[in-house]
Amino acid sequence: MHARPAANFVKIAQQFKSDIYIERNGQTIDGKSILGILTLACPMDGLLTIKTEGSDAVAAMMALENLIENKFGED
Repeated sequence: MHARPAANFVKIAQQFKSDIYIERNGQTIDGKSILGILTLACPMDGLLTIKTEGSDAVAAMMALENLIENKFGED
């Protein structure tokens, strides 16, 4: 994931109180950290696992799913 989609992901993630984690190849990072996301070096069509924990976790997951389904607004 390059910088623009990562920034879009973080912008959405930071709107929620819940903790958001992204996992790739056994490495887990804070989904609210652009630097953390960039360190995952996930290529296009790579597989990421997103986890949300907290009071608004379901809403956070839905917002992030929408972002991803809409190709991070880059289509």
